[in-house]
Amino acid sequence: MLDFIIGLACSFLIAFAAFKKSSLNKSGFIAATVLGTGIYYFGGLWFSIIMVSFFVSSSVLTKFKSSNKEALDNMNEKGGSRDYIQVFANGGIGLIFAFLHFVYNSPIFLLAYAVSFGVSTSDTWASEVGVLSKNKPISILNFKPIEKGMSGGISILGTIFAFLGSAFISIIFFIAYMVIYNNIQQGINYSLLCLFLGFLGSVIDSILGASIQAQYYCEDTKGFTEKRVYKNKTNKLVKGFSIVNNDVVNFSSNLISTLLALIIL
Repeated sequence: MLDFIIGLACSFLIAFAAFKKSSLNKSGFIAATVLGTGIYYFGGLWFSIIMVSFFVSSSVLTKFKSSNKEALDNMNEKGGSRDYIQVFANGGIGLIFAFLHFVYNSPIFLLAYAVSFGVSTSDTWASEVGVLSKNKPISILNFKPIEKGMSGGISILGTIFAFLGSAFISIIFFIAYMVIYNNIQQGINYSLLCLFLGFLGSVIDSILGASIQAQYYCEDTKGFTEKRVYKNKTNKLVKGFSIVNNDVVNFSSNLISTLLALIIL
């Protein structure tokens, strides 16, 4: 019961601070509180540290040079304030593995948990910093230039930060692994795997974004967008599937990467 109360109190305070900073909207605030409480209750302190490391670092980068990203508002489906779907798309799989670790106390589930947040961190860092590149991104599928902010685009700057984001979580995971299991050789091996799969997850995210994620053409703005509706008008679907938005892509790339961790081990 004490773990639940601590988890609830800490998650509420962190989520409320994020809400006040507009990093979360109301539904995102509630979802983050629920997610954080569950992760602390099932996983404990180090599981929560990994999650908070993702969330805080990603929120900071979302706000970083936000004025330079305003031009992308008409292109992206959602703004900088995360809603409940975004919260669970990025953290829901992690909650499942925290529960599995609680039940089975296996280091494999700690690794899968870290990979989950490694993917989310890698993808978010790449997206938030990559759009600041001076050069246009290229499609990960055909290497042709595409507009900044469109899913499936990659750049040198974004790729570097995708790797750094995964490395960031991998380092925290290594510390957590040593505290919980105190096996340095296995900790190093698992950390390298976490680094690789976290970065791979961002690549998978880009591939899915470029191939099956919905992309629309807006007659009002005369441009491509991920928004299905603009000013109460339905935009024309020109690529992908209407049911596949950015949240679906994020969840899918996260799921694929964590399952790969289980298959490899």
